[in-house]
Amino acid sequence: MTTDAIDERYRDANPRSREAFERQRKAIAGGYSHLARQLAPFPLFIQENWGARKRDADGHEYIDYWMGHGAMLLGHAHPAITQAIADQAGRGTHAGGETELATEWATLIKQSVPSAELVRFVASGGEATQMAMRLARAYTGKEIVVKFESSMHGWHDAAAVGGPPHGATRPPGVPDAVGNTLLLLPVNDLAAAERALTTRDDVAAVIMEPAGPHSETVPIDPGFLRGVRELTAQHGVLLIFDEVVSGFRYAIGGAQEHFGVIPDLTALGKIIGGGLPCGALVGAGEVMELFEWRADQHWQRSRMIPHSGTWNAAPVTAAAGVTALRLVRETGAGDRARALAQRLIGSINTLFSDLDVKAFAYGRSSIVRLCPGEAPPLVREDYSAAQADGRQLAAGWGPVGPVLRKAMILEGIDLMGTQGFLSAAHSEDDVDATCEALGRAIASMRKAGWL
Repeated sequence: MTTDAIDERYRDANPRSREAFERQRKAIAGGYSHLARQLAPFPLFIQENWGARKRDADGHEYIDYWMGHGAMLLGHAHPAITQAIADQAGRGTHAGGETELATEWATLIKQSVPSAELVRFVASGGEATQMAMRLARAYTGKEIVVKFESSMHGWHDAAAVGGPPHGATRPPGVPDAVGNTLLLLPVNDLAAAERALTTRDDVAAVIMEPAGPHSETVPIDPGFLRGVRELTAQHGVLLIFDEVVSGFRYAIGGAQEHFGVIPDLTALGKIIGGGLPCGALVGAGEVMELFEWRADQHWQRSRMIPHSGTWNAAPVTAAAGVTALRLVRETGAGDRARALAQRLIGSINTLFSDLDVKAFAYGRSSIVRLCPGEAPPLVREDYSAAQADGRQLAAGWGPVGPVLRKAMILEGIDLMGTQGFLSAAHSEDDVDATCEALGRAIASMRKAGWL
């Protein structure tokens, strides 16, 4: 086999996806509907999802580790959620007014997330981080927001600097004036955070993924997390946790509950919507009160944050969200997903060792990641070389990554790049089948000269 043999097999196995992509390229700017779905020479086109499975346009069935970009903790097409969606859709998809569902949904979030004294709904996780940054600036009267290298807080201008793929450079289209309101710092470097907050008086907030940048690709040092909380409190700076991904995956109350560090504001998304588009900003009542409308023109013009949004707390999404959060709280879905993830990590590492593959699997919640090389101390919760270890983890597989994904697709496994989200719908048999498939994929990659 030549080094393009895996691509050839992939092309031959998926003619309908190839044809669908040719049509899509003529209609959708950039060809792909999301940057993470990019896969050369073409992506899979999915026709059906259920439980922990998906089926593509060519009729192939896969064990799914995308799980709706991490949103489907309960699995695809959960019958209670699909019924709730259908019931509400029959009563109308947009109320044009308030609904009791929104209050019930917000109450469930308040009961789950430690920082949630009040809730404000938006339409996506990215909107939630955007609103968090605006609220922090309004509350403090300051402009600078600190974020950490490799962190992903959405694609909007206010969060764009420091995220993949541009790193510290400013993405095209982001004005200097906006980019200059962000201060980028290394993660797990408490001294750098202390210098920034001690020497500047213009910092409104620190925003961070409390599990670690880019959905815990680089695990956070719990001591760093506690240190940042102490520093922000000391200097009158708001602490924002972006728990769009980590929310409900570490614990019912997210990474903040797991680590025992409570922020001022938290951005949520994905899991709270039961598979439909959603987001929420939650936080301390004293800060969140800036959303309140008062019959006071001075308040309206100088303090209140005007916030509209056609799809805020949309009834169908709220119905799905209420049902999903009840199930998450009542069924131990998060615990099951975490246990399965740890089983998968252990099995993959045993497989890599048995096959003499210089790579490793890691993860602390229900997300599994694969990385080449020797496992650094950071993934064993040894933070003595956190900066160097973080660079290794952030670098990932490079050009080998897409080949690994296609090799796994050919074996009936669809990874989200070189990572996977576990759900309560996965089974122990799925984990075992995934490891067996990985063994076959490694053999194919070695034969093709990739490993």
